[in-house]
Amino acid sequence: MGEIKKKKLVKLDDVAQLAGVSRMTVSKVLRGAGSISEKTSARVLAAADELGYVKNFLAGSLKSQTSSFVGVIIPSASNAIFAEILSGINEQLRPHGLNTLIGESLFDGKIEEDLIRTMLSIQPLGMIICGGLNHTESAVKLLNFKHCPSVHLWRPDEDFGDVSIGPCHVEAGQLMAQHFLERDFKHVGYIGAELGKDLCAEIRHVAFVEALQAAGKTVVEVIDPNLPRQAESGRELTRQLMAKYPETDAIFYLNDAMAVGGTAWLCEQGIPVPGQVAVAGFNGTSIGHSIRTRITTVDLPRHGIGTAAGNAIIALAAGEKPQRIVRSPICLVQGNTT
Repeated sequence: MGEIKKKKLVKLDDVAQLAGVSRMTVSKVLRGAGSISEKTSARVLAAADELGYVKNFLAGSLKSQTSSFVGVIIPSASNAIFAEILSGINEQLRPHGLNTLIGESLFDGKIEEDLIRTMLSIQPLGMIICGGLNHTESAVKLLNFKHCPSVHLWRPDEDFGDVSIGPCHVEAGQLMAQHFLERDFKHVGYIGAELGKDLCAEIRHVAFVEALQAAGKTVVEVIDPNLPRQAESGRELTRQLMAKYPETDAIFYLNDAMAVGGTAWLCEQGIPVPGQVAVAGFNGTSIGHSIRTRITTVDLPRHGIGTAAGNAIIALAAGEKPQRIVRSPICLVQGNTT
């Protein structure tokens, strides 16, 4: 492993030179202090934006320009997927004396942008963005300035960051559709939530529906844009779907948590699973918690994705060029719900 290299940071002097003003003037404008004309302030802010300047909150308190932190932004702390990914990341970083600083974007692009700015302000060794959400133009621009190496997780088909790691969500949707076709389900349903925020879930949803439609099947759907993607939502949306489409004999859920909630509701209503309604989810998080009911799911190496991300950051920080796109393997794990 080569020596870890730190990217050169944009400083106040750089902004001052581009704006044609003094360093003190730049400092006052960025702090909102002093009496600086609007014209000069606008010129300074434009120069800072052009250079990708990020305020360094550690300046004056640290002599070294090297941080031992890696910023990690996840969409949801309540999702078991990201806990396993974080475990894999930390497993690789800690032997190198590195720690993670974790932020939660809540699938909100503006929150993600604010977290990126905040984390960059303490000069992280690298950034790991775990998403699949709508990134703001400013967020993409900040990372493209290469303040530090960045790794993007969960959507490898998106050109974002230095390395992109994750499963193919089109393949995941098609894989479950093929399973449903092989089981010859007649009336297929789909249940999801927050698809406008979670772009990867929407990609899986579209691939699933299109694959079934291509085979002559019709898919009925209940999708709530606001409910969280948890078990209770799965229960409620299953109730809604069965009330509207009682002939449904198979349901694909956005994730395992919702599938577990939906299965519980079906069983409480005396509806046999899979005798009357089959159930399937995504992400494999239910596998380790199965006792009698084992949810059919698309499994993926959650810990392995984190491991790959940690290794990529270490390699990038050392000046190496790891593989640009890393597609994580997926597989269908058939439980006793289909």
